Amino acid sequence: MSFPNIPNITPTISITTAQTVPLLLSSIALEELALAHIINAEAEKLQFVLGTLPTGTTLSPAVVSVPNLLAVDASVQRTLRDVIKKEILLEFKFENVLDLLTTIPPTPPPPTITCDCEVTNMAGNDFSINRGQGAAGTTVTFNGVVQDPPGGVTYNGLICSSCTPDANFFEFDFDGSGDVAAFTFTATTFTVPSCPGSTVSITGQGTTDNPGLFGATPAYTLNVDDTMNNNSITVIITGNGNTFMSTTTLGNGEIAISDCP
Repeated sequence: MSFPNIPNITPTISITTAQTVPLLLSSIALEELALAHIINAEAEKLQFVLGTLPTGTTLSPAVVSVPNLLAVDASVQRTLRDVIKKEILLEFKFENVLDLLTTIPPTPPPPTITCDCEVTNMAGNDFSINRGQGAAGTTVTFNGVVQDPPGGVTYNGLICSSCTPDANFFEFDFDGSGDVAAFTFTATTFTVPSCPGSTVSITGQGTTDNPGLFGATPAYTLNVDDTMNNNSITVIITGNGNTFMSTTTLGNGEIAISDCP
């Protein structure tokens, strides 16, 4: 009789050691859950024989003899001994996983974002630009139509301070005018700021308190111009088929563009 022919199967496993640890722990947890069900079933077996299991079913005959009780008890003991043996094996497996954890190098910290520029106020803090209803120097368009009067606008932000993603924030408030209802836009993602010439340009996505206007996650572009110390700030918000743009010309000293520290 010849040996069985086993095909040459060489599957490629592409998981790291760190990725195997949660899989091993999950397998131990599932085996422990299975053992818990077995223990519960043996307990219910005793309850059924003793008549304390609330199932509405009784034994026939109703009276159980002592030898029968001892036989059931011996069966439960045999099953629990097998459970204990399995628990010992799981303990060995768990100890091996703990030893494996000591061989995994710590996760390196996230890399620092490299950027060439930041946008702050002159003191290096977050900027806040407010232009009330009808103030000069602000132009607002909605789907290419100029809104007259433009409506009040407020820009609040801090871009690329310390070159870390968590330090970036930008919020834009519009009081409403013409075809556009009032809304507040808050940026939630930021590209690494680029500096073509003297303009800082950031793009990303955000949220608004008026999703009917721009949808759930509108996109935005924020441009800050520092040409000849005559600043301007522009925000373009798009979503749900609509495009909103607000441009405000700023006086000297309101916004500073500089290299990241």
